[in-house]
Amino acid sequence: MKKRRRSQLKQVVDKPFYFKIDKKIKKLASTQQLQSKKSERLFLALIFEDQSYVIIDQSGHPTEYSPAEYTYQEGISRSQWRLLNEAPIEFSQWINGKEEVPVLIEEKRSGKELVNCWVGLPEERFLRYKKWVTPSGYLCGTYAAAVLLAYYQDYRKEWMLPLEIRKKNTSNSMALTKALRSQIQPLGLPTIPFQVSTGISSFLKKNGNHERARATLLGSWQRATKRIREGKPVMIGILKVLGSTYGNHWVTAYAYFETETGERYYKVHDNWGDYHKVIPASWSNGTVSLP
Repeated sequence: MKKRRRSQLKQVVDKPFYFKIDKKIKKLASTQQLQSKKSERLFLALIFEDQSYVIIDQSGHPTEYSPAEYTYQEGISRSQWRLLNEAPIEFSQWINGKEEVPVLIEEKRSGKELVNCWVGLPEERFLRYKKWVTPSGYLCGTYAAAVLLAYYQDYRKEWMLPLEIRKKNTSNSMALTKALRSQIQPLGLPTIPFQVSTGISSFLKKNGNHERARATLLGSWQRATKRIREGKPVMIGILKVLGSTYGNHWVTAYAYFETETGERYYKVHDNWGDYHKVIPASWSNGTVSLP
């Protein structure tokens, strides 16, 4: 028997269903039953018209939420999932809410932060930058900024970078990191958030882009989670004095997780060769982000 492609396993929704996701009401396009290869537990992926998605467990609790458009195929491509081709979905078995438009993801400002749920971008989107590794010294600010800008070019604003510096979807970082270093770290010295944001803004302006990077000096959680909920990665500074095993370092965060007991984590590209490293949020102090 010919094996079905993954895209054929999804069940298209022929009746309109709407869910409140953060600040938006989204229309459901299709569903996909999943099984965890590790625990054998069943999950249901709700895929919306813009191809953002929420994965829920059998109690209806979200366990993974990607707010960005066109992320579903990447999000379920990782090896942890087994895709199931089962009978049509009965939503009453998965969704407990009786509202006309059930709330899946509460607005962040409501004070009801998601717990035990990964929120952010699929880690597969950062595989392209895996080999973007800080070569030596204190150049992590430059390399974390390169990942941030390349992601924007690849997935948000194709015109973000000039073609002579980097072409969209390429894995070569040499021209980009060289150009960024001249603006962020011309002397190769350690940096603080405002130095990095000013350097990125100068680089963008020099190349005809008048957007400005933004920096925060204290903490990271509020700014980082806000940006990630908008479908945007963010640079975060991590400090040795706060427990960082990297020492003082810059990384690019793209997902976050909070436990029911208040423990917080980021998933990051660490520019040391790991594009999906999970680190404690308590290590972080300071952010740099783009609008």
